[in-house]
Amino acid sequence: MEGTMKCVVKTEPSRDNLHLWEKPIPKPGRGEVLIKVRLAAICGTDVHIKDWEPFAAERLNPPVTIGHEFCGEIVEIGKDVDPARVGQLVSAESHVVCGHCALCKAGLANVCLNTTCIGLHFDGAFAEYVVIPDENAITCNPDIPDEVNALLEPLGVAVHAASKVELAGKTVAIVGCGPIGLMAVAVAKKMGASKVIAVETNEYRAATALKMGADVAVNPLKENTTESVRNATDGLGPEIILEFSGSKPAIIEETKYIRKGGSIVVVGLPPGEISLNFENIFYSGVNMYGISGRELYRTWNIMKGLLDAGMDIKECISDVLPLEDFEKGFDLIKSGKALKVLLKP
Repeated sequence: MEGTMKCVVKTEPSRDNLHLWEKPIPKPGRGEVLIKVRLAAICGTDVHIKDWEPFAAERLNPPVTIGHEFCGEIVEIGKDVDPARVGQLVSAESHVVCGHCALCKAGLANVCLNTTCIGLHFDGAFAEYVVIPDENAITCNPDIPDEVNALLEPLGVAVHAASKVELAGKTVAIVGCGPIGLMAVAVAKKMGASKVIAVETNEYRAATALKMGADVAVNPLKENTTESVRNATDGLGPEIILEFSGSKPAIIEETKYIRKGGSIVVVGLPPGEISLNFENIFYSGVNMYGISGRELYRTWNIMKGLLDAGMDIKECISDVLPLEDFEKGFDLIKSGKALKVLLKP
């Protein structure tokens, strides 16, 4: 395909420096597909890139078109790709793995030693077109709204966390109800959690958590979190905590109100190191798990089943903006007055 396209590019290795550029439409190479983007979503990683935080500075070499959460239609293929793929609606697994390191061979491709990421190590989806490896283009259900199909990548993080432990019949606290935490509320309810407690300081997010199925919302700024969560769980504490806040104080407190024999699944990453009293944790029989991305491709299969069964996550979408208004989208997210913001090329 010939011509040029609009795209949002991190142009310089410093704070801000996101600009709308016009670049040639990329060509798919061997084993790659060209996708016409329908919708792309702003992720916390994109905010880190804009602010040039250490995570981004250590991985991204500008200029790079950013964005990795999206859906679109395959319009062109490279060599060795099935021609039937043209016309398919797809989302994307953002982690491109090598397939041959020891971890990949052990079925742990989500922590591949040689992982590269769409919109970080190479050009991404805040653009009219994007090229990705064929195996990373996951076919979507066209009966599901584009707004939801554009969120399958972050939804997969919530599904990975929720499927790490058995949720059916359990009391579950979800700490941190940003977009992925909100998705986790819907996931936990669909997976059969008996009670879901949303722990969130932002009233807008807490109200949305209730709309998405949470039974109780606890605001740590207005009440004693441990006391309130225990009151909601017959004094025993939740059996499962899904941690999305990335807050050091929150994580430390979670280890105090988790039920004996319970599990904490950690997704949110606190800045720097954190001190925990491991004697208290492990003498109580508590398990802790860390989550990275999505299991390839088990998580995607579970996610498909949940969506086909009617799970709805649209409440976590607050804004859909033209690609040209990307700056407004970032500002909305930073203001705390938005949930998931989608960009339409």
